[in-house]
Parts: sequence; C-alpha cells; structure tokens
Amino acid sequence: MRYVISESFDKSELNKFFEWDMFPKVGTSVKTRSGKWYSIKDVGWVIDPFDHHPDIRVLLKRIQ
Repeated sequence: MRYVISESFDKSELNKFFEWDMFPKVGTSVKTRSGKWYSIKDVGWVIDPFDHHPDIRVLLKRIQ
C-alpha cells in the first residue's frame, strides 16, 4: 500500500510517499523507521481498468 503524507508542519515532506504492508486503520498512529510519527487520516482506493488491481492510498498527517 502507498502511504502519502498529506499534512505536515515540515513542508518539504508534503506529497511524499512510501510503500508499507501494514493494514491501515483510520485514527491510529504509526511510527516510521526514521522515528517520525504520523496519524492515519483516510484510506481510499482506485481500481485500475487495465490490470484490475486496487491502488490503495493512505493519507497521513505528521503529529510529531
């Protein structure tokens, strides 16, 4: 799944993303390997009409 940073006080990391196999749950907090904490704001998906696999995106908000 692709995790996209949508809100942060550090403007240089906005719209950056990383891949992670963790199942997202809205409202929970996650810690990355770099030690930054994010809150999961929303989860959405889009079905690609050509390969029929869902493209799951998780929106994150930096909290620390």
